[in-house]
Amino acid sequence: MSEMRSVSPVGASRFERPYAPPSRAASKKTRTSNTSPTSPTSTTNMSASHYSKPSSASTMQSSHTTNTAPSSVDVDSHPPATPSHDKDVSILSSPACSFPPSDYDTDDWFARFRSDPDLSAARSDDCPDRATLAAVYDLPIYQADGTAQPFGSLYDPAYALHQRQLVLFVRHFYCGACQAYLQALSQAITKEDYFGIPVPTSIFVIGCGKPDLIPQYKKFTGCPFPIFADPSRALFKKLGMAVSMNIGSKRPEYMADISAPSWLYGQATTIRKSLKDPEGIRKRDIVRGGNPMQIGGEFLFDEGEVVWCHRMRNYRNHAEVAVLRKLLELDE
Repeated sequence: MSEMRSVSPVGASRFERPYAPPSRAASKKTRTSNTSPTSPTSTTNMSASHYSKPSSASTMQSSHTTNTAPSSVDVDSHPPATPSHDKDVSILSSPACSFPPSDYDTDDWFARFRSDPDLSAARSDDCPDRATLAAVYDLPIYQADGTAQPFGSLYDPAYALHQRQLVLFVRHFYCGACQAYLQALSQAITKEDYFGIPVPTSIFVIGCGKPDLIPQYKKFTGCPFPIFADPSRALFKKLGMAVSMNIGSKRPEYMADISAPSWLYGQATTIRKSLKDPEGIRKRDIVRGGNPMQIGGEFLFDEGEVVWCHRMRNYRNHAEVAVLRKLLELDE
């Protein structure tokens, strides 16, 4: 594993606040790292004039945040800053974060995977082109409190804290298979692993249920990564993720100890327990978790473009955790 970084990634975990870009009065845009988690950074609000969003997102505003040390703040309580039309944004530099050299080449990076017989599952599906990414840029994604922001704010180099972003699209918020996947991923990519990723990478999760169910989903999964909702499923559709009734014949590694009957029974048990919990879901929430036939996938962005993606073929077809660890260069 590479040398640990002290930089705080955007919404890296439940232990810290997300990054907000500094004032536009700062110097022209540069690709550098954020300050150490213990160094406060003053920020200013940025307007949402860059994009046109539906009325449900019309009240969106960027947050005025201060980075604090890990283990101090829940990431969901401080939404990322909203981009504006003026993209002259700079990020304070820090020698603690080591970026790839200037001659870094994505094709060279992926060449290693093409020759790896153990990574056949890492072969990329057709990646969304620039026209598709432009079409989805302004689509709103929602945080637990209903605050909206454009999907493009996650991966646009002008606003993203890190060079790369891994975006995981999960199924409905009661899917036991996706819950098992996020549980396995959270255990396999610890906070120490996260800060040790050689090329700084933010990890985000997007589901298709109602945004106010996100806190319960965090309880179900224990997922430390920022979670958003796309209840309209517009992102899922435009990025090529399909609907399916195929449960899948092969049990994935992240469900090695969970048979199909146990998985389905577990979903029902989880819902019943949450209904009995005073702080759990309500009966009306049972039908608000998202379309049960929608399947998701995983997309790796690098400098604003998708360089690798995997779209699920059935309900239990997320890219294996081992594949993601190798893509992130956590494993040789």
